[in-house]
Amino acid sequence: MNSKRMFDFAMAMFGLIVVSPVFVVVSVINKLLRNNVFFIQQRVGENSKLFPLVKFATMVKDAHIVGGTLTCKKDYRVTRLGALLRKSKINEFPQLINVLMGDMSFVGPRPLPPSEVSIYMPDVAKKIYSIKPGITGLASLYFHNEEMLLSRDKKSAEVTFRTMIMPKKAELELWYVDNRKFILDLKIIIATVLIVCIPHYSVLSVVHNLMDDTKP
Repeated sequence: MNSKRMFDFAMAMFGLIVVSPVFVVVSVINKLLRNNVFFIQQRVGENSKLFPLVKFATMVKDAHIVGGTLTCKKDYRVTRLGALLRKSKINEFPQLINVLMGDMSFVGPRPLPPSEVSIYMPDVAKKIYSIKPGITGLASLYFHNEEMLLSRDKKSAEVTFRTMIMPKKAELELWYVDNRKFILDLKIIIATVLIVCIPHYSVLSVVHNLMDDTKP
């Protein structure tokens, strides 16, 4: 077990213990509201192998069938509780299970559905997913409010996603693969906490500073 895997395993175990009361509260509320408790979807992982990513459900049942995989600004499929979970990023907590199981790391490329990964060029996708995906990462930081960038018009949102968001994600993910190291991971984790906890935190400057710090 390498040092990154040891760090991921220990932190995931600790994190699950700390947030276990949140699991109970969210599960009870969702059950009372007759919503799904968890959202489980096949995502692309290390070496392009699929694995079941786990999140707290934030949308109505069968939302992906009704409106596809993209979540847009003020998406009608997002429940009231789901909006709160998304804003606070609490919906991401169950991914600690994926980290514990070894499917994910704390920091890495964002695990996307196969339909979205197919937008990348094959060689780009292969390089990005040559390592374990992460709960957070440079692209996750940069697009932490991705849904706010997407119009409620489905066609317009699709164009923006394919021509603007995905190329930038590819750029950031590839940069991380080439420059990853433990100290960078720690900085990304700290930046993620700050962005979640401090409103209007300057995301762009954080990402650029992280990338500049690795320059000789």
